[in-house]
Amino acid sequence: MATSQEEIDSKRVFQSLKQVVANLVQNYNCDDEAMKIEFSVDSEPFEVHFRYSMHPSSQLLTLYSKLSFTVDEQYREKYASAICDLNYERMYGATFDFSPSRGFTVYRSAVYYQKSLISRELLETFSRETYATVNKYSQYLYDISHGVESTLPAE
Repeated sequence: MATSQEEIDSKRVFQSLKQVVANLVQNYNCDDEAMKIEFSVDSEPFEVHFRYSMHPSSQLLTLYSKLSFTVDEQYREKYASAICDLNYERMYGATFDFSPSRGFTVYRSAVYYQKSLISRELLETFSRETYATVNKYSQYLYDISHGVESTLPAE
């Protein structure tokens, strides 16, 4: 259970996040009660999805970006290995999480904001970096998810 100060801090960060999202995209879904925001951005070759969630009791803002494709069942083992390699080699502050039983992948990142000043610039960078990372690796991961040999994009 969040304390009143944790709730106040969370609402402050959430208000800043709403302003950032409103400046980035025109259409988004916002649940003020649950402190969640969702939207998608058109991109090539895949749309990029965003889901922000505030967690007052842990003072975390999480950002999930579910990839727009499902991994073919016959390639899930190889795909899981590729996700592990990608996370180890390239991901420093976030990860790609893969659910072998369901076949979907989520890019996950979080910002801890307890007793911190979280600027709008930081929240915008958080969003833009997620977009850039998901966009960069989507084709590579899609190829592997369908049994196509592929190499990691250049850093």
